[in-house]
Amino acid sequence: MKENLFKKAIASRKQTEEEPEPKVETPEPVDTLPQSVEPKKRGRPATGKRSDGAWIGRTYYVKRETDLDVEETLLQLRRQGIEVDKSELVDLLLSAWVKWQQGENIERQISEITPRRK
Repeated sequence: MKENLFKKAIASRKQTEEEPEPKVETPEPVDTLPQSVEPKKRGRPATGKRSDGAWIGRTYYVKRETDLDVEETLLQLRRQGIEVDKSELVDLLLSAWVKWQQGENIERQISEITPRRK
C-alpha cells in the first residue's frame, strides 16, 4: 500500500506544534557607539516636497496635449540651463492667478517663470 505523504506531513506538523520551542536567551545589546555619534539611518534622507510641510499633494486633471506641451517646453528650458519643476510651475501660476484676482500687478511674478524678457 502506498504511503500517504499528505497525512505524514500533517502528523509531523502536529508533533512540532505540540513540542515547546526551546527558549534561547539573548544577551542584552551593548551600546558600543559613543553617545555623541548616532547610528546611520537607512534609505534616502527626507529632503523632497513630500517631507516639506510647506507643500501638500494634490491631484488635478489636465489635457494630455497640454501636459505633453509642458513637458516639451520644460525639456527645452533644461537644455538652456533653466531648471523648472512642474509642481513649482503650477504653484507659481496658481499664486499669480490668486494675486491677479486680488488686484495685484503680476508682471514681476510672471517674469520669474518665463525666459522671455521684454
